[in-house]
Amino acid sequence: MSAPSDDDRGEMSPAERDAFKRRISELDQKLGKAKGQPGGSAGGAGSGNGGSAASTGRGMAAGLQMASEFVAAIIVGAAIGYGLDWATGFSPLFLLLFVLLGFVAGVMNLLRTYKRVQGSVGNIGRDLPHDEDDDK
Repeated sequence: MSAPSDDDRGEMSPAERDAFKRRISELDQKLGKAKGQPGGSAGGAGSGNGGSAASTGRGMAAGLQMASEFVAAIIVGAAIGYGLDWATGFSPLFLLLFVLLGFVAGVMNLLRTYKRVQGSVGNIGRDLPHDEDDDK
């Protein structure tokens, strides 16, 4: 594009517009290839944030599972600690200890589930092949 003058409002010439459209088409094809849709358009239905409805559902399910397992681990730890406190007569000792253990177990479950989900994602987050990457 040429340098804007006083009467130029940033409008492109027809040649510049054609070059721009060609470049967008090339980028769209590369993006479609990276998403596993050879030659396809990346702006189809269900591509609001780069994922299909099925992958969004799987992600939400994994998130809900992680949250519920985390909370359940803490609640189970608190219940065991409360029960031991009641049985032995030590007031907050076992409750605090088992709440802490439940928290640690919950974090370990979160990490385990996160690794499993990341392993099943597939190509999402991977870079383009070297020959198709413009960042050289």
